Amino acid sequence: MKVANNMNFKAVEKQIKAAIGVYADTAARKMEGHAKEKAPWEDRTSNARNSIQGDFGWKGDQAIITLSGNVDYFVYLELAMAKKHAILIPTIHQVSIEILQGYQRLVR
Repeated sequence: MKVANNMNFKAVEKQIKAAIGVYADTAARKMEGHAKEKAPWEDRTSNARNSIQGDFGWKGDQAIITLSGNVDYFVYLELAMAKKHAILIPTIHQVSIEILQGYQRLVR
């Protein structure tokens, strides 16, 4: 007796990619919120804090999560004064562990 394979692998792949996309978008927003909340500097104009942006996109089959500060002086906040005011890299290091653990639970 021959059993037919009725599995639609393209549909399953599409569903998995959609789930990963939703998870990555949520993770990007979480990183953005964390960075905005924990930024160690005192606001003068709130421009730097408000410019922090978490984003997600696809590069081929890879989900890419980015975190950026989008004012021209953000590089100084991240790198000057012995990185005293840095928030992007510390946020990525802290939150990425949690994100990767959640991703592992998602794909099991």
